[in-house]
Amino acid sequence: MQDLIETKRLILRKFNLNDINALFTLLSDEKVNNFLPWFTLKTLDEVKAFYKERIESEYERGGYYFAICLKENNVPIGYINMSNNDAHDVGYAIKKEYWHQGITKEALKAFIDFLKEIGIKFISSQFK
Repeated sequence: MQDLIETKRLILRKFNLNDINALFTLLSDEKVNNFLPWFTLKTLDEVKAFYKERIESEYERGGYYFAICLKENNVPIGYINMSNNDAHDVGYAIKKEYWHQGITKEALKAFIDFLKEIGIKFISSQFK
């Protein structure tokens, strides 16, 4: 898997264990997780389990799960992913203080361009 995608403002990269606190901030926010297919996480232990069961296992299956980071500090403020199955379902989340700044749009465009480059012919996503 490609480990890094850069845009004008962003770095999209693989998560690592050093990102657990940033991931906790994201996954413990009820507003951010309102439309996501899991419950808001409450503890660091839950986030560590999420990382192992969802993110690390996605890497092992050849899937794509990128941290969305600002170039200025390379700390995750969100994520974007695509399931490694026939649906090619794309999902994302971003901390609410970064909503309405075009960051998700910038990340999605770069991610979709990357998926096209590696030969993904279609993606799916659910929006509410």
